[in-house]
Amino acid sequence: MACQDGQLECVRLLLEAGAAIDQARNDGTTPLFAACQNGHLEVAKLLSSYGASRAATPFGTPEEAATEDGHADLAAWLVASRGWTPLAHLETLTAARATSLLRSGASLHEGEPTPLRRAAGGAGEAAALVRRAATPWSPASHSLFPAAARARAALLVLSLYEIHERYHLDSAGATNGIAALDFGHCVLGFAIARETQ
Repeated sequence: MACQDGQLECVRLLLEAGAAIDQARNDGTTPLFAACQNGHLEVAKLLSSYGASRAATPFGTPEEAATEDGHADLAAWLVASRGWTPLAHLETLTAARATSLLRSGASLHEGEPTPLRRAAGGAGEAAALVRRAATPWSPASHSLFPAAARARAALLVLSLYEIHERYHLDSAGATNGIAALDFGHCVLGFAIARETQ
């Protein structure tokens, strides 16, 4: 009902609370189909950013509904965003949601266009977060890596710190004049991968 009536903030609250994104009514109408049928572009964008299915209902696809009911701007957006993953919805994502997707392991390189390609030169916090997540691991990008990568980085940093403390290394005592911790900052960018390709 919230999607059918275009109640964007209500839809947002329901999705944040874990509402089933593709739960259809008894007649087969999905939330995305109802939003598209009634021309609610911002609701459709929000649903799509949560991964709403664009599959056909008994009444057709959401794209067909928008076209048939004369919602040209919505129909055009649905066509343009066909290959997007949830992370590619940069204009719809809040910084908190973009961070959550990145920390959950959302790919920067999947979809067409990819989230990283959409973020290149894009404005807004979500685009900036995607660009920062694409950089090699560093203390500044650490929080945007998936849990396994963050745990690996923490383990490596702790290991380097323990080596440094155990052997009392400093810049003068380390091989080639490089302190163990400086070495760590140089190496971790290569040792910690955001995605397995």
